Amino acid sequence: MIWDFLKKEGILKLKGKEQLTCLAHAVSIIPWGEARTVDKVLTRNMGTCSGKHLLLQACFDKLGIEYRPVVCTFRWGEQKIAFPTTLQKILDEGEWAHGHNFVQVQTEEGKWVDLDITWDSPLKTYGFLTLPKDWDARTPFMGLHSIVKRWNGVSIAEKKSEILGSMSPKLLERRERFLHEFILWIDSLR
Repeated sequence: MIWDFLKKEGILKLKGKEQLTCLAHAVSIIPWGEARTVDKVLTRNMGTCSGKHLLLQACFDKLGIEYRPVVCTFRWGEQKIAFPTTLQKILDEGEWAHGHNFVQVQTEEGKWVDLDITWDSPLKTYGFLTLPKDWDARTPFMGLHSIVKRWNGVSIAEKKSEILGSMSPKLLERRERFLHEFILWIDSLR
């Protein structure tokens, strides 16, 4: 499936910086939605931060592109997103540190930069930070306005499990309500 995706997107014909930028854009335009594995992202043509970055990493693995996985936490209320009232009310009950992941890639000069391809461009209207069309594989890009904590080079599954395990039952319930409503909201924007 990975090779088919790379071939369909014309990525196999490219090299170096052009291959990296084309791949980043090909995954970034996949709509955000409820799919957390590579297979589901490819079959549903949608994905969460985990799903889209796991696809990106699988493509990097096939192409021999070095990367480092990164996990961080953030607060939804600090992201400058124009949430509907239903979501804002949940956040007003009290926020939690939400897990997020992205990658670091190496520039041609050997510098490691952040690359976050979570949000697709139609979401920009609502305040989501989306990969710039002119991203040059040299400039860091983060899809969040601010983060709480960050861990470079860690296992996504293990760190996210640890983050969830540190939350109280009350916060876990609030997080689940928020995510359910968030998915419905994003789906309604399509």
